[in-house]
Amino acid sequence: MRFDAKRITMAVCGVAILGCSGWVTWQILSNGQLTLPISHAEAAIKPAPLQLVASSPDELIGKIIILSGLQKQIEEIGDKLLESIRQSPDKPDDPVIVKEIEKIAAESYKPEHFHQRLHEALKADFNRERIEKLLKALNTPLMRRITEIEGREFDLHLLEVFIEGVIREPLPTNRLRLLQALESVTHTTKFAIELMVGMKRAMLMGAVNGDAETMAIFDTKLNEQKKELTENMYPAMMLTMAYAYQELNDMELDEYVQFYLTEEGNWFITQTVNVLTAAFRASSLQTGKRIAELAIIKKTR
Repeated sequence: MRFDAKRITMAVCGVAILGCSGWVTWQILSNGQLTLPISHAEAAIKPAPLQLVASSPDELIGKIIILSGLQKQIEEIGDKLLESIRQSPDKPDDPVIVKEIEKIAAESYKPEHFHQRLHEALKADFNRERIEKLLKALNTPLMRRITEIEGREFDLHLLEVFIEGVIREPLPTNRLRLLQALESVTHTTKFAIELMVGMKRAMLMGAVNGDAETMAIFDTKLNEQKKELTENMYPAMMLTMAYAYQELNDMELDEYVQFYLTEEGNWFITQTVNVLTAAFRASSLQTGKRIAELAIIKKTR
């Protein structure tokens, strides 16, 4: 999933980060866009020329992060979080406390943290031949077009209109099959669920300082919710993907699916999903601890 796993901002889904700190339980990301870190690559037969001569591993990895659209998506993490906090109806009434929480979120979810962890992971498993194949795929006209599509802001009104149209006239069988295949090879729904559950768990763990009894109770509830979350999110993800990729024809969409079936495509999306999931959990754990400390300070005043 590029990051988005891709944005999908391309795929839009609400990721709830709960600050379970006693005095406040509210959504940091309320109905926000999750750029699911899914890679936007493409398996064109004749990729565009790309100069790779004498490029170091760091330079090649940097090009991948930029061409895939991940650089832009990662840079938007902090702004999206702060926007969600400010719009949340469940935020504390005290504007001073809200400012403190905004500061905590901005520092815990710094884009450079995500960028560094992704860069390090790709470099740790560096294979020049695989990287060069990936770069050539990412540099094709179709890939660049898909990256541009996935980087757009969603118009929620147009999405609603699109969904109403699908309700009246369901998607053609082959189109639905291709979208399901794309969702499967990019692990989009699974990634979104794991991200949501992992972030909520990390936030609570930070707030309760890892208390085993509390975490055991919370884990039981989270496991019970996973099945329901998947059942609800999968259809929504299908509709979102159908909307996002509507300007691609079936042949182009199939080429995109085929990319993720290549060794390099599968490697890239697996690395991206794993790294971003771990990075969000680490940031959420830090956020939970700091919000808990803030709650203690507030109570003692």
